[in-house]
Amino acid sequence: MTAGLDTATWLTLRDSYAEALRLGQLQRYRNRRWDRAREFAGWLSEKELPSLSVEQALTLYRASETNQLAEFEGNSIEEIRDSLDFLLYDTIKLEGRFGECASNGGAYKLAGASKEFVSYLMCLRYPTLFAIWNRPAEGALKLLGMYPATLRDRDLGLGYLDLLEVLQRARQQMGLAHFPAVDEFCYAVSRRRKPGIG
Repeated sequence: MTAGLDTATWLTLRDSYAEALRLGQLQRYRNRRWDRAREFAGWLSEKELPSLSVEQALTLYRASETNQLAEFEGNSIEEIRDSLDFLLYDTIKLEGRFGECASNGGAYKLAGASKEFVSYLMCLRYPTLFAIWNRPAEGALKLLGMYPATLRDRDLGLGYLDLLEVLQRARQQMGLAHFPAVDEFCYAVSRRRKPGIG
C-alpha cells in the first residue's frame, strides 16, 4: 500500500465533498442508493427476512446498482432468503460468509449477485460496520493512494477484509459517521481526475 495523500489534500477533498453535499450535487446518487435505507434495513432484519418478497428482493438489487438483473431474477425467493440469512446472521467468520455469497462457486452465491450486491446489503443492515465494495470505492482508494496491493490476489472474503480496513481509515480521516457516507464520498472522489485534486 502506498503512503496516501497528505493532510492538506485530505482536507481539500473533505471540503469539496461537503460542498458537493451542500449544493445538492450528490442528491440523485443519494436518492437512488440511500433514500430508503431504513426501510430496506427493516426488510433485512432477522424477524422480517423470512417474509422478504420477490419485489422487495428486486428493489434491493436495483438499489445496489448491480447490473445483472435478468440473472438475479432467476433465483427463487427461497434461495434469496437463505443466502441473505447466511450472509447477515450466520455465526461463521465475516470473510467466510462474504466469500460464500460473493464468490463464483460459493455455497450461497445467487445468480447475478456480486461483491457489490453482497456488500451493499451488509452496509444497509449494518451501516457503521460494513462498507461497499464497488468500482467507485476501488477508484477512490487508487486516487487516494490507499488501494491495498493484495486486493486482487486474495479470495473475495479476505479481499473484503482488506478493503474494509482501508475504507475504515478513510472514514476516520474524513470524519464520516457511517459507511453510506463513505460510499457517497467514494462516488464523488472517483469521478474527479487525479490532476485536478489539490
